[in-house]
Amino acid sequence: MEDDLNLDVETQEKLENKNRFEKLSEKVILTAKERDDANAKVKTESDARLKVEKERDFFRDFSQLSSRYPHATAYQEKILEKVNSGYTPEDATLAILAKEGKLSSTPPPPPLPENIAGGSASTAVVDGAEKELNQMSKEEKRHALLDLEKQGEELFRRQ
Repeated sequence: MEDDLNLDVETQEKLENKNRFEKLSEKVILTAKERDDANAKVKTESDARLKVEKERDFFRDFSQLSSRYPHATAYQEKILEKVNSGYTPEDATLAILAKEGKLSSTPPPPPLPENIAGGSASTAVVDGAEKELNQMSKEEKRHALLDLEKQGEELFRRQ
């Protein structure tokens, strides 16, 4: 009878240990799953943030590229797809434009306006205009001095 009691106690201890291990295993599995879910969420958020930053950089750089390559604006979506697949904005632009046969090395000159209203006055130096003293030659300084003397004599005579 004592042996039966010992077996029952041993069996009971084994069952308790087994239950404890099962609970710990479930807890480990649950913790691992929560960790994996959290990592997946962080990775998804990181990928979304990276994509937004990539698009922001693309549109910032694309304005400069479209001024150099005038046909680029027509293929903006295709260029953006290339950039999202890993190309730099300039490489993507060149690849798409070359593929479409629209790559030109020099952009066409901008059209000149026919009639410009307003604007600033001409700044060309006229021979009769007065120059500053340090810009005059010796001969010009002499003529200017003689002119001032004549003006002074005329003013003196009028008074």
